[in-house]
This record gives sequence, C-alpha cells and structure tokens, in this order.
Amino acid sequence: MSGGQSEQDSTLNLNAINACLESKPWALSFSFGRALQASVLKAWKGDDSNKAEAQRQFLTRAKVSRI
Repeated sequence: MSGGQSEQDSTLNLNAINACLESKPWALSFSFGRALQASVLKAWKGDDSNKAEAQRQFLTRAKVSRI
C-alpha cells in the first residue's frame, strides 16, 4: 500500500480491504508498512530516548489500522 500514499490514506485503504467480506477468486496480500511506520519513525528519530513515544505512536497506528 505504499506507492506514495500517505500514512492516513494507506490506513483508510487497508481498512477498506479488510472490511470487504466478498469472496475473491485470487489470493490477496498486503503490507502494513506505510500505515504503521511514518509517524513512528518521525517520533523515534533514531534516538532511544524517544522510544516510549515511538511505541505510543505505533500502538495508535495499529489500533486505527485494526490489526
């Protein structure tokens, strides 16, 4: 779902895919990377002192992504 989508757009699109209950004749797989990582990496900044905030951001993104 990356392909240049924003964190919010990819979350909305992943939620729409998950909400689709119709049977499909093909296998579907996807990555939550974009939906989860942008705000987490921004909060962390590679600094371990920001670890708690990064974890909080990850939990928030996971909840809105319905993982």
